[in-house]
Amino acid sequence: MRVGIIGAGSLGSALGQRLASNGHEIMFGGGESAQDAATRCGGKMGANADAVAFGDVVILAVPFAAVDCALAAAGPFGNRVLWSCVNALTPDLSGLAVGFDTSAAETVAARARGARVVAAIPPFANAIASGMLRYDAGLEPTVFLCGDGGEAKRAVESLVRDIGAHPVDAGTLSAARFVEPAMMLLVSLAYSGVPRDIGLRLLERTGNA
Repeated sequence: MRVGIIGAGSLGSALGQRLASNGHEIMFGGGESAQDAATRCGGKMGANADAVAFGDVVILAVPFAAVDCALAAAGPFGNRVLWSCVNALTPDLSGLAVGFDTSAAETVAARARGARVVAAIPPFANAIASGMLRYDAGLEPTVFLCGDGGEAKRAVESLVRDIGAHPVDAGTLSAARFVEPAMMLLVSLAYSGVPRDIGLRLLERTGNA
């Protein structure tokens, strides 16, 4: 699959490397600022609009405060799938900028012209970059998928599996209002005091065990 990535920080870079290692073609937006990330995964580099034009799926991996600027530079998406990794964290990571009556996912959808948005907040960048996403008991962390289109969700689900995580369909895009606070809790637990290598996993009792 051809994957465009807007955001060449630690998360975007880790996703690019992991997806490239699974055979996907990668292009980073952001121009010269994305040179290092593109080089590390053997991918291409261009403007945000170039990454959109390149990708079958486009990944948005920028801080919430950078969403408007990044999407303005991206231009129209032409019905492409946009995997939003954005949570509505405040710049100091102390809380959420929006929540409960809206979400970062819905903010992205309102600004990404012509995109089929699927919100799916991935595991922490350092865990993805390590290549070791299995935690105790051999369990992969869960990534909750929120979106309004089945085909778009299936495309993102496939990529989530390729980074080594456990995708779960959480419902429509508005369900991100509930997912994002849970991810904020994970950030709080991971970085309060001594950093912890943690993930979130949905467990289910099926009666088949």
